[in-house]
This record gives sequence, C-alpha cells and structure tokens, in this order.
Amino acid sequence: MDDIDAQLIAMLCENARLPVATLAKKLGVARATIQNRLARLERDGVIAGYTLRLRG
Repeated sequence: MDDIDAQLIAMLCENARLPVATLAKKLGVARATIQNRLARLERDGVIAGYTLRLRG
C-alpha cells in the first residue's frame, strides 16, 4: 500500500459514496487508476466492504 492508497482509503472513510471520477480528480490520477486500486484493495481484503449506517 502506498501513499495514494492511504489517501484513497482516508477519503472513502469520510464518504464511501464518492464517485470514482471525484476520487481520481482529488488524487490527481486517472479514473482507471482508482478503479484498479479499489479492485486490488478489495481483492487483498484491505477493503472488506461498504456499509450503510442508520441513525439509531
């Protein structure tokens, strides 16, 4: 995992619904780069899933 992965994860922790295009623009990389990184992070188990939280 490198700095871009760490930044990507931090952004997703804040808002997991950010579009790939937005993530790419904020990180200064191509959309395909973000898609590939997300796929790798999911495959490697770094990202275990995405969840919905409701107010209780």
